Amino acid sequence: MPTPLITPTAADRQMSAFSTAVAPPIQASAWNLPDAAVRRRIVDSYQRRGYAIVYVPGVTPSAGHLSDLAAALRLGEVFTPPMYTESSHTAASGVSRLTAASDGDHPFQDRAAQNVHCDGTLQSLGQVRTTLMLCVRAAADGGASYLVNLVDAYAELRRVDPEAAEQLAHEAVLVRTSTFCSGKSTSGAAFARERDGSWTTRYSRTATDTYHPSPDGAAALARALEFLDAAARAGSAFRTDFTLKPGHALILANDRLGHGRTAFCDDPSAPRLLLRALFTLRPRPLA
Repeated sequence: MPTPLITPTAADRQMSAFSTAVAPPIQASAWNLPDAAVRRRIVDSYQRRGYAIVYVPGVTPSAGHLSDLAAALRLGEVFTPPMYTESSHTAASGVSRLTAASDGDHPFQDRAAQNVHCDGTLQSLGQVRTTLMLCVRAAADGGASYLVNLVDAYAELRRVDPEAAEQLAHEAVLVRTSTFCSGKSTSGAAFARERDGSWTTRYSRTATDTYHPSPDGAAALARALEFLDAAARAGSAFRTDFTLKPGHALILANDRLGHGRTAFCDDPSAPRLLLRALFTLRPRPLA
C-alpha cells in the first residue's frame, strides 16, 4: 500500500493550504480584532489550512482575551461538554485550564505526551467544530504541539485503499470512554461526509479510544489505522509541528484536524498553562 507521506491530489484536498511548514502567526492590535483585514486573514487561514495562530504583542493573556477573540470571530457561546460542568479544571465560563497537577487524574493535568486526538469526542461527530487555545505560559522544556490534517489523510486513504477507509466510516467503529465518568462511552464513526460532500472527523488515538471492525473487516481496519498512524507521525506530509509561545492563540478546526503534544518539563514557579474553549461554530468575519 502506498505510504501516506505522499501529498494527496489537489482535487481531493479540503485543506488546500495545509503544509508541513507552520502557518505564520497573524499579529493583531487587540484581542477583539478591530482590524477587518486581520479578521479576514484569520478566517481564510482557518478555512484553507484548518487553523490559524494569532498574537497581540505586549499583552499578558487572560481568559477575557480568549473571550474577546471568540466574539470577534463570531464563534458564539462556549460549549462545555456535560461531564466538564463540575470539573475543577473548567471555570464557570467553560474555559479549561490545561496545566499539570501533582495528582493529575486527566490528560489535561499530565506532563506526558498526548497522542493525536480531537476534542469533545464523547459528543456527536462534528458537534465541536472549533477549539481555541491561548498560551499563558510555555513549558520550561518540551511541550511542542502538532497538528494532523486528518481529512486530507483520509481522502488519500480512500483513494489508495477504499475498503480500509470504509471501516472508519461505519457507525460503531470508534468507542470513546470517559476518563471522568466511569463507564460512560460514545460509539460512532471516525469519519463522516457532510452535506456539501466534505468530510468531518472525531478520529483519536488515545488510551481511551478503541476501534471495532464491521463483520469480516478486521484486516481492512488494521490497514486503515496503520495508514493514519503513519500520517500522524513526525515527518509526514499531513503533520505540522510548532510550539505555542506565551500570548499566542491557536484557532483549530477540531472536526478536520487532530492535534497532539510532546511531553514537557515545568518550571515549578511558572508551570505551563494554556486556556482552552470549545465551540460548535466556525469562525466568521464580522461585517
